[in-house]
Amino acid sequence: MNHRVYELLPLAWFLGCFTPSHAQVISGTLQRPLQAQLIVLHGTRGTDHPAIDSAAVDANGYFVFPDRKYPGGFYQLGVNGNDRVDIILDPREPEVKIDFLGHPLQRNIEVRRSDENKRLWAYKLISRRGQETITKIRTDRAAAAPLDTALLRTLYHREETAKHAMDHALDSIVSLSSEGQFAYAVAADRRLEEAIPNGQQAILRALDLSDDRNLRSASYAKAIMAYVQNSTPTDDYSLHRACDSVLIAAEGDTACWSYARSFLVELFTTYGPGDVAQYLVDRYVVGADARTPPDAALLKLAAEQLRLTNGAPAPEIPLFKPGNPDTLKLSTVLADHTFTAIFFYSSTCDHCHDQMPGLRQLVTDMDPAYFHLIGIALDADTTEFNATLIDEKINWPCYSEFKGWGAQAAKDYAVKATPTLIVLDQNGRIAYKPMDHEELRAFLQDRLRR
Repeated sequence: MNHRVYELLPLAWFLGCFTPSHAQVISGTLQRPLQAQLIVLHGTRGTDHPAIDSAAVDANGYFVFPDRKYPGGFYQLGVNGNDRVDIILDPREPEVKIDFLGHPLQRNIEVRRSDENKRLWAYKLISRRGQETITKIRTDRAAAAPLDTALLRTLYHREETAKHAMDHALDSIVSLSSEGQFAYAVAADRRLEEAIPNGQQAILRALDLSDDRNLRSASYAKAIMAYVQNSTPTDDYSLHRACDSVLIAAEGDTACWSYARSFLVELFTTYGPGDVAQYLVDRYVVGADARTPPDAALLKLAAEQLRLTNGAPAPEIPLFKPGNPDTLKLSTVLADHTFTAIFFYSSTCDHCHDQMPGLRQLVTDMDPAYFHLIGIALDADTTEFNATLIDEKINWPCYSEFKGWGAQAAKDYAVKATPTLIVLDQNGRIAYKPMDHEELRAFLQDRLRR
């Protein structure tokens, strides 16, 4: 899994572990020259920050939000698009008053009223200065002569001292209010950090993915990412199973499950593998296991996968028979069978050969009018292709352009790995995508019983 994903995840602080008991007032001023007519309150949903409220800024720069009950936790205030700062709303604090002295807000914030926000921004200041110190030390270390071991040791100790100072400052601030939102956020993140090296089950024990309090934090997305990255690649479906496990862990809360689904779909549609993205869309976006309908943003994100999801029209492709100058159209084959499965394979693929005995038996067992199998070999030449037909006693028609992964059929069906099975119905629509010959048999038998 691409570690750059961590770099792309924006910082979102933990939101909420208390039930709101009374309304809260959020107010403050925007001092000139900072110009804005509106200040926006953003919520936190994993790494997302949807706008949930806004307040007008008067001619004197004053703003006040209507009295409302907000779930306790971390939010953001923002002006002019992406100029935002983190704030805490704690039900125990009926008023949050913040002044902004300039632009950007992050470096020009002054908390007038709210102990939780004073603690938050005290640590942010300490953290920023500590990171600047560490960056300078690392720059000096990179410029030091490799043989100057005394200097390198000194710089290493300085960096460790700076890190310990930041940790000590964080502990001191947390101790001021161990029951507050800031303390809860720190504890949750530390639990997760300690769990990540110990594997997937430790991650799920450290952070409950079905708890909506955890959803309102960057720790939620971090936990999902760590779980996926800890997948052991035992076979081609390890990442599929990891996604299943994450969604099962989140299913106790609808909002948590919906966010986990969106996060996983975005992750795999952006970074791949494409077959995992397709699996998520087929099963959890438009399939029987979709617990909530997809919103417009998710449908846009999954547009490419929706082109080939179950129920979508199957792309028309020519079928090239080796040694025969004439080609068939796939649609002419579909018309004669209730179901037709396309088996994308490579003659040099061991996993493909593992499927062939089961497929051979399936073709023998099924009525040809009900089920038909065709093979499309992503081979580069005829040598292995012809040998496989003989060695595996293939009893279904096989086709190939002999262009390897450049085959148009592979592109049209977005085949990312072999073997790949895709079942089409008589009307030319994608009916099912079994992982192997056993799932294919189960699908066909189930449809026969209906």
